[in-house]
Amino acid sequence: MEYDEERRFVRLFVRKSRRERLLYELTNPRKRYDGLSRFCHHAPELLDARKILLSGEDLERQAAFRGFAERHDEPCFILSPDFSLDGRTARFGAALNLASACFDAAIILGGSFAVVYGEVMKGGRGKYLLTEEGVKLK
Repeated sequence: MEYDEERRFVRLFVRKSRRERLLYELTNPRKRYDGLSRFCHHAPELLDARKILLSGEDLERQAAFRGFAERHDEPCFILSPDFSLDGRTARFGAALNLASACFDAAIILGGSFAVVYGEVMKGGRGKYLLTEEGVKLK
């Protein structure tokens, strides 16, 4: 495996202090599951807060997110500890449906953005839209 998408995700959207360890885990077949599982409960500690445009359990219902999704229906790469999703490619809308239906964490990586879903839990599910620019949507 080349792991180009994993490297790009870590470089663009992960806190600098967490990059080295996470990149090691995502590119090591024996550690990959552990690295992806970190997003189940610890996404806020891993993600670069400057890149988060929108967040919340209701992310898909936010008007700004729906508009973003309509403008960015492009092929996306999915990373997840769920083996049925990990490594799949789907258009953004379809990838959102797959991630929403999955109970595990999921990362949807587009050309210049990422959407991160935490694991489904009793108290809710953290969801984050990140972009390279980190500029707030209007």
